[in-house]
Order: sequence, then structure tokens, then C-alpha cells
Amino acid sequence: AAFTWTTPDGPTLSGNPVTRNNVTLAMAGVYSVTQTVTGCTSPSANSASLVVNANPLAPTGVTVSPTPVCTGDSITLSATGQGGASFTWTTPDGPILNGKVVGRNNVTLAMAGVYSVTQTVNGCSSPSANSASLVVNATPAAPTSLNASSNPICTGNSVTITASGQ
Repeated sequence: AAFTWTTPDGPTLSGNPVTRNNVTLAMAGVYSVTQTVTGCTSPSANSASLVVNANPLAPTGVTVSPTPVCTGDSITLSATGQGGASFTWTTPDGPILNGKVVGRNNVTLAMAGVYSVTQTVNGCSSPSANSASLVVNATPAAPTSLNASSNPICTGNSVTITASGQ
């Protein structure tokens, strides 16, 4: 049997199966098929409706805040997008995070770098764009010693207090 497909955007396709590459919104609609056997063509039957959803645009308003931060601090990732979208974040240290607004606690040096986000609507994902960068500085260790020049000391006198550290 030779199969002939009628498409909503105009072209007639031959074969079974047929593949449509680079799908566009114009390709949405009703598809019908006939078969030809020994020179006789069947009526059109078994029509199918194809729904094509547009890919959403990349999220906007992408922020990582605050930046810079120190190790041990917390940050918030946020993005603005299309209503009903789900958001997926790619992070410099590997984890994939989900949500329009996402918090990360106990920041490490490995979390520094570029954060990017996509949005998914009706099963279609946006390009990854509008990234934001995070700068993480190491929190210094506590001072190692603390000394007073005179201890004990009497009221009215002066004292010098010193500390040692980085």
C-alpha cells in the first residue's frame, strides 16, 4: 500500500510513517491519510489532530541575590516568566533546581559562577538565557588571639586591645 497524507499547512506527504522536521505552529491541525493499492485509492480515514505548542521565550528578570556573598550565607534565585511556567535552574556546582524563586543556604565557594534558567510551558522549554552571576568570598576564620595591654586596669587609665588573624 502507498500512503498519502493531507496536512493542515498544505504539503501532501507520501509514505508510512512520515516525519515532519522543524515543526511550526502552521503544522497544527487535522491530518488525514489514504492508501492506494493496485491503483485504487481508499477514502480518507482515521484523521488525527496534531496540537503544536509554541516554545516560550527565555525568562526575564533573572537575579541571584545578594552578590557578592560570603561562604555560609544564603542566596535567592529568582526569574520572571510566562504564567503557568515551571522553572529549571542550572547551577555552577551541579544541582538542578526547580522553582520561580529558589533559596540556597550555606553557600560554598563551589556555588560561585553563572546561574541560568529555562521555563517550560505546555511541555515546551524556552532557550536558556538571561543568566546571572554569583560571587562568593571565603569567610575568614575567627581571630586567633585577643590581648589587653594591661589587665586588670584601674578606672581612668588607658588600655590597648589587640587581636591576631589573617
